[in-house]
Amino acid sequence: MLTQHIRDALASRLSISFPDISLISKEDAVPIPEPPYFQTELTLAEFEPISTHRYTARFRFKIYYVPVPEKPVAAMIMDEMLESLTTLEVEGRPCRASSVAWERPTGNDGASGEGYFRAEYVIQLTTDQVEMESKMQILKQGGGLK
Repeated sequence: MLTQHIRDALASRLSISFPDISLISKEDAVPIPEPPYFQTELTLAEFEPISTHRYTARFRFKIYYVPVPEKPVAAMIMDEMLESLTTLEVEGRPCRASSVAWERPTGNDGASGEGYFRAEYVIQLTTDQVEMESKMQILKQGGGLK
């Protein structure tokens, strides 16, 4: 459920910051709009227990920006995009990005691939679930419990 909340928070942030740019999710099967548009992809969602009632949730997104032809990303939205990804509001709570960057991967041949924005969010959460302690019971002779 938290994964959907953070996806929704990211979509909301992008829609507010860039109202004229369409947004699609790689996970959804929707038609590709005309450029410019954003395509988001959740590449990591992991939950790590910290203690009995606390855990860390880590989410990493790739956000591809498909610009209008002949207008590079840097000229269009680079600074504004990096700034808008630094904070999300997830279920009414502020969530700061642990890292935000523009990446342009290079292949084995040294050629640059398509670039994307990367944003990683880490949230510490608590759970209302109480762990049930297992209590040892003693068996009476004959199979009943004392």
